[in-house]
Amino acid sequence: MVGDKKIVALCTSRVYDPQVQSFIEAFNEKVKDQGIRVWIYALNADIYWEEDSDSAEIAIFDIIPYDLIDAVVLMDEKIKSHRIAERIIARAADRKLPVVVVDGQYPGTSDVRFDFAAGFEAVVRHILIDHGVKRPHFMGGIKGNVFSDEREEVFRSVLREVGIPFDESMVSYGEFWAAPALEAAKKLVKRPEIPDAIICANDIMAINVCAVLRESGYNVPEDVIVTGFDGFDEAFLSMPAITTVSCDSVQLAAASAEQLLKELSGTQPGTVRVVPKMYANESCGCPRCSEISNDLALKRFNNEYYRFQDDIRMIHSITTRMLSSETADKAVFWLRSDYTRNFMNANTGNLCCIVKSECLRTDVNYFLTQQDNNGGDYCLLYDAANKVDKVRPFDPKKIVPRLEKLLESGYPLIFQSLDYMGRSLGYLCYYMQSYDITDYARTPNITDMINMGLGGYINMRHQQYLKDKVEEMYRYDALTGLYNRLAFNEAIGAMKVNPDYEGFPLTVLMIDLNHLKMINDTLGHEYGDKAIATVAVAMRASCPRGTLCVRFGGDEMLAFVPGDCDMPAIIDEIKRKLERESRKAGFTISASCGSYTTKVSADLDVEDAVRHADEEMYAVKRRERTPA
Repeated sequence: MVGDKKIVALCTSRVYDPQVQSFIEAFNEKVKDQGIRVWIYALNADIYWEEDSDSAEIAIFDIIPYDLIDAVVLMDEKIKSHRIAERIIARAADRKLPVVVVDGQYPGTSDVRFDFAAGFEAVVRHILIDHGVKRPHFMGGIKGNVFSDEREEVFRSVLREVGIPFDESMVSYGEFWAAPALEAAKKLVKRPEIPDAIICANDIMAINVCAVLRESGYNVPEDVIVTGFDGFDEAFLSMPAITTVSCDSVQLAAASAEQLLKELSGTQPGTVRVVPKMYANESCGCPRCSEISNDLALKRFNNEYYRFQDDIRMIHSITTRMLSSETADKAVFWLRSDYTRNFMNANTGNLCCIVKSECLRTDVNYFLTQQDNNGGDYCLLYDAANKVDKVRPFDPKKIVPRLEKLLESGYPLIFQSLDYMGRSLGYLCYYMQSYDITDYARTPNITDMINMGLGGYINMRHQQYLKDKVEEMYRYDALTGLYNRLAFNEAIGAMKVNPDYEGFPLTVLMIDLNHLKMINDTLGHEYGDKAIATVAVAMRASCPRGTLCVRFGGDEMLAFVPGDCDMPAIIDEIKRKLERESRKAGFTISASCGSYTTKVSADLDVEDAVRHADEEMYAVKRRERTPA
């Protein structure tokens, strides 16, 4: 529970599908007044019973907070993976949570599904008894398919009951789809005597059978009656409208909600069967069905197939802006911008994005590293209600920001996985304040947009990191961090031709580490390397900003200081730093310094300036009587 609200996790797929959306709406409306709130964990693509699927999208089911929820409703036929369903059920069982499975059957759970056989029997009886058909034909789906075989057995059973002898010529197979149904129907019309009724196992086959009959000169239903099954919108829009059976998701939702409420009250798991409703229509000779109007069916049809054609361009534009951003904050800016909000205001204005902190690191390739879907830190990348344009740490145990306030609305929270290149990035939570299918249908578009934009950004940032590291290796000495000679030549060459530096004083400081051979011979080369690095750090820290520092040789370093400077003070500071570091290191680190001042110009002879500084450095060595 959260506060005084019980939480139900509804596991499903494709919330934009009209059947799923209507199930969600009907189910939520049934339970919300009972103090129950629905959290939807949804895939955007069917897994198609791939038991070994490693799709990163399934990580959405790993974030279900079993310690907060009170029950699970699992739409098995929508998820289409027994392995995933069994994992969800097992985790719920560990917490002794009730599980209601819709269109599936698992031990220890309630089983709520349509009684397809009863629905199909209603159609067959209507045709054989009410219309008195004597030569019926059954067009099944795929032979061996459980649904097709069940409907074929119903067909045979009703034939026996009414006294019509059955033979194998009364069955053909259209494989539930258009092209095979067309071929099967063409064979039927070539028979010497065609059936007076073709009872199809689904609507798609029925619509295509009608097309073949018309092309062959037969009228439906005057010459041949045709029926379907499933109650698709196309069945009500076709000419003639198809007699069909509607597997109404609202009925299924009501039965699921009722069973859930019983289990939350202590009732044991049970089996519930929902009988689909038959709609007699023009294709069997009955009047056109008025319960589902053409306008309503056409509107739903258009919503499903023709919405969002312009979204592709906008998604591409926003995705491009995100993945080309220089920082995560700038990538998030495009989700917050008016440009994006005007595009999908209903959704981006009711959305938060929570990602794994690890995926925003640039120094590792997130897509090639081992991941723990249940571990690691998270951050809040985007929250429509929060105007702060900064990525912030977030505790995923809080689920979403302002959770209890969101629960007060009574509308479901919809969780979808963020994933890219087979890796989970985190999750999105939509909290729309309506059941508008247009908003629901845009959620996969937005999720994909953020997947591509964020995933592309992560990939691009790591590529830039690698580029910078390669450039760093190319430009900088590994031991000292100073320019190597190649990079220095580029930098000093650029300074010479830069008009901003023309005529500037340029002081060249040459530094040579004292007694390197003795340090190597007595203490070891690692101490010699440490001494060289210490001198480099002291030189760079003591010189002013804009100085070009280079490792010139083994223990020789140069600093090119543009502009006026107090070189004696710089040298004194270097020596003081070396004295402090010597005490820390436990051995003496000292260096001799020499300098030479010239001016910056395009024809500056760098080698000559270095030679003068080198001569001064050796003069200093001699004065200090320090052997080189």
